[in-house]
Order: sequence, then C-alpha cells, then structure tokens
Amino acid sequence: MAEFVVTIPKEFEEDFKKIDPLLLQISVQKLIKEKLEDFVRVEKIISKSKLKEKDALELGKKVNKSLSKRYEKLM
Repeated sequence: MAEFVVTIPKEFEEDFKKIDPLLLQISVQKLIKEKLEDFVRVEKIISKSKLKEKDALELGKKVNKSLSKRYEKLM
C-alpha cells in the first residue's frame, strides 16, 4: 500500500487531534477511493470526446457567460 503525507492547516490541528486515528484513516481512504473513481469516470468520458481542448475551453467560456447573465437577472 502506498503512503503519502498530508499537511494539516494549523486551524484544523486541534480538531484532528480529537479524532480517533483509525477512524480518520478509514475516512481518508474512503474519500481518496471515491475521488479516484471520479477521476477514472471523467477520464473515460474525456477519452471518448471529439472536442479539442481549445473548443472545450471556448464552450466553457460560453456556458460561464450565459450562467453569469442568468444569475445577474435573478439579483
């Protein structure tokens, strides 16, 4: 099993000291597993895409602009 070191921000140090290390380990392993599965799903979708990176960025900009206009109207 691979290991890696995580630096905990100072504002969370006290909270982490209160948590059972085994519970924390299990929780972090589950979170990593879920995120890795998400990455695999995204990579699978991307590998089938015919969009070039430039096209995808342009599409993203259009979507963001459209959403921005929609939310401005709501406010």
